[in-house]
Amino acid sequence: MSVECVITGVAHRAGSEYVAVTKVEENLIQQLAKFGGKFEQNLEKGSQGIKWLSEGKSFDVYVKVNEGGLDELKRAVSSFEARFAGVDLIVQLDNEYRKNKQLFVFDMDSTLIYQEVIEMIAAYADVESQVKEITDRAMNNEIDFAQSLRERVKLLKGIETKHLYDEIKPRLRVTKGVPELSRALKSQGCKLAVLSGGFIPFANHIKETLNFDYALANTLGVEVVEGNKEQLSGEALGDIVDGVRKAETLVSLASQYNCPIESTVMVGDGGNDLKAMEAAGFGIAWNAKPKVQEQAPCKLNSDTMLDVLYILGYTEKEIEKMIAN
Repeated sequence: MSVECVITGVAHRAGSEYVAVTKVEENLIQQLAKFGGKFEQNLEKGSQGIKWLSEGKSFDVYVKVNEGGLDELKRAVSSFEARFAGVDLIVQLDNEYRKNKQLFVFDMDSTLIYQEVIEMIAAYADVESQVKEITDRAMNNEIDFAQSLRERVKLLKGIETKHLYDEIKPRLRVTKGVPELSRALKSQGCKLAVLSGGFIPFANHIKETLNFDYALANTLGVEVVEGNKEQLSGEALGDIVDGVRKAETLVSLASQYNCPIESTVMVGDGGNDLKAMEAAGFGIAWNAKPKVQEQAPCKLNSDTMLDVLYILGYTEKEIEKMIAN
């Protein structure tokens, strides 16, 4: 018994031109033919087993895989992909849930926005470099996230809060393609959530800006000092939003929204997003750290988050129509 799969190629920007993705598609088909029947093109789909989602940028190659051979196909495609810089190849089941996504969950820092908010706060106390060093280790999965957050938050002790949040919020830069992707997913009835290891005032701000349905993040402790001034206490209050809590929340939201887990997606860039990717029906490592890309279900190293829609199987024309609404 065979299983229907699809391999999606998405080219990145290389200057003003896309990488020659046509060459990748042609070589990929030749490579699949070498596996002696383990994998074969599904010629019943697309045009002879191929569908261009966006000419010169993204394609689907439909494949039939012998039962139990999906992991082997992924390894084969990963090995092939390493020969071509500038193109991501995503392997997934070609079933009803590919397009029918009902819940999308996103990390915030370096995913929905370009910045790491805790580093922006740290600049107020001139401890940005120390905080960044700990952040990098945590995102590479080198140290426990909850421990790393407590270490970083401790460095923020004493920062006055009077204007802190209002000054930082306008400086947050939403990642290219995120507003359009959000509108497109909403047009299909998809629920959207941000689960952040950052801080709730900023997660709520992004939730409101992008019309998301749910936000979860950490709470910074505040203390009142001489002169009735409020400042950060150097503590994070309550349970830390780490990888485990993100995964648990994703599963809980799926239940709350009556979404089959197969219809859920987690998008993130750090090691603390991997557990939620595993819990979701599908996971996307967005311009992620190398170790995260190796472990994630798929990776996307594009300059626009809108390219996520190619992974779901939408064509360029369909995408244009979705974001125009």
